[in-house]
Amino acid sequence: MSIRKKERDGDKMAARERELRMGASASLPDVFPDRPSGSGSPLTAEADERRAPLPELRLVLLGRKGAGKSSACNTILGGGRFASGKPTEECVGRRADVAGRRLVVVDTPGWEWYYPLNGTPEWVRWETGRSATLCPPGPHALLLVVRGRAAVEERYRREIEEHMQLLGEGAWRHTLLLFTWGEELGDARVEQRIEKGGPDLRRLVERCGNRWHVFSNTTRGDGTQVAQLLRKVEEMVAGNGGAHLGTDQVRRRLELEARRRPGEQRRRQRLLESQRQRESLRGLIMGDGAPALGRADRGAVSTRPRRLADLRLVLLGERETGKSSAGNAILGGAHFLPGRVTEECVRQAGEVAGRRVTVVDTPGWEWDAVGSTPERVRQEVLRSVFLCPPGPHALLLVIGVDTHIAKAPVREHLELLGDEVWRHALVLFTRGDKLREGVTIQQHVQRAENAQWLVDRCGNRYHVIDSTDLSNAAQVTELLEKVEAMVAANGGEPFLPMTQDIKQLIRQKEAKFKQTVEDLKEKHLRRERQKELELREREREMRNRWIFDRRNKERDKGVGKPEKSEEEQKHREQEWREKYEKMGKEMEELQKLALEKNREMEEISRRAQINQMK
Repeated sequence: MSIRKKERDGDKMAARERELRMGASASLPDVFPDRPSGSGSPLTAEADERRAPLPELRLVLLGRKGAGKSSACNTILGGGRFASGKPTEECVGRRADVAGRRLVVVDTPGWEWYYPLNGTPEWVRWETGRSATLCPPGPHALLLVVRGRAAVEERYRREIEEHMQLLGEGAWRHTLLLFTWGEELGDARVEQRIEKGGPDLRRLVERCGNRWHVFSNTTRGDGTQVAQLLRKVEEMVAGNGGAHLGTDQVRRRLELEARRRPGEQRRRQRLLESQRQRESLRGLIMGDGAPALGRADRGAVSTRPRRLADLRLVLLGERETGKSSAGNAILGGAHFLPGRVTEECVRQAGEVAGRRVTVVDTPGWEWDAVGSTPERVRQEVLRSVFLCPPGPHALLLVIGVDTHIAKAPVREHLELLGDEVWRHALVLFTRGDKLREGVTIQQHVQRAENAQWLVDRCGNRYHVIDSTDLSNAAQVTELLEKVEAMVAANGGEPFLPMTQDIKQLIRQKEAKFKQTVEDLKEKHLRRERQKELELREREREMRNRWIFDRRNKERDKGVGKPEKSEEEQKHREQEWREKYEKMGKEMEELQKLALEKNREMEEISRRAQINQMK
């Protein structure tokens, strides 16, 4: 796809978001490409007697993947207007005239199984909210689709409640529970199914105002089940005073999300940069230099080999993101064992596009914080970079295109390998076949905030592969070219684990030296305090002795002893004077010693600062 075409696609997406912000309904022709005028199943005469049908009914179908939403849409409209049997990648709407009324039906992408709202991909959440705005002024009914025999337990119920929040307050007043594949229930009545289905199913029915209906997906020609559904929808609309679901709250949320998305200039810059990198690599391989890069980049790239004879890659990522399958796609064969848990690092090698490629597969880490990942897995992640000496050229961070990206766990696990890891990282999106039809990987990254954050952290380096198509050599060749561009940008240096060890050793030695300095300071302070206490004790002892002698002298006077001669008194004063002078000299010596120790400690601190600067 040319870069000009990519820009046109991006302009189209931007225009649709602008229409959404303006509250326009111009996007309806894009979502409803056909305007059939055929008739569907007629309402029964009983329904006509009870209430005149509304001129238009707007329905939105919601639910898990595989619940039968698309088949239910076809049953309602009476034809194969929706593509059933494969995942719905974006909202699809159709119109049809059924029994004298216009029906507008919107099908939506299914939610992920066994995942709460924060585990659903951002684009699915976006499409779920957008569905209510595609049938202006708003849907009359939200048909919550649940397979007839599905076990509705607490986890499933909470999942539904969280996803319904995307449609704003009051959504439950317009919701009807639609059980599909009713033929799976056999002779059992739905009332019995609800009664025996457990407290969570009963609570879900109550949240829907005890409104429910059953469809048989295999009997689309039966107009009775459609007529009964439309009658129940009209009764619900009448109970709501004829009102439809308001979409102002949903529109405001979508507008805020649209404003949070990066502008067109940034997206075009990413596309242009990716195109320039590919053209530069193509020029290097063909021997034409690197005309598409800037002056500084040309100088850096032109000094590197046109093609690396040996490439070393390490696959990292969460569990079940397709690392082993990606390794097989890169090497072009069944070198790794997908579908089973990778317990320890596995290294395989092969010839790929004229290069010797070494790939190291690793155990997947947990989706939560690094502390939840077993120590064994963390040690294997650290060991992986030593299995392709002297070090890997690229660390491929494997992410499924339909996987929710959590920033903190990815950052914590990847930085187990050190701060320099981001310079050698490239995001490898797997399951490229899961991309929505007509959506490029660039648009997918643009629409997912966390995916864009991760791509930015990796220097705008990313690639997508279809791991199920091992014969697609072009996707692998393009990946290797991007790796070679990254190596060239890094001056030809691979990720060197020994360098990381040396840096870690230096940090440890600096910390140890700093601790030694602190210990010396503490020891010096303790000595100074001890000497000060000793001086005070000696001074107190001399003072007590002087007081004792003076008292004895006064007592001698009182008992009539002859006074000592003047010479004796002078001699005694001289002795005391000498004692005080000696004590003063000792104090001066101690003060000098303290000053010397302080100078020594200052010198040690200065040297420590110099070492840290080095």
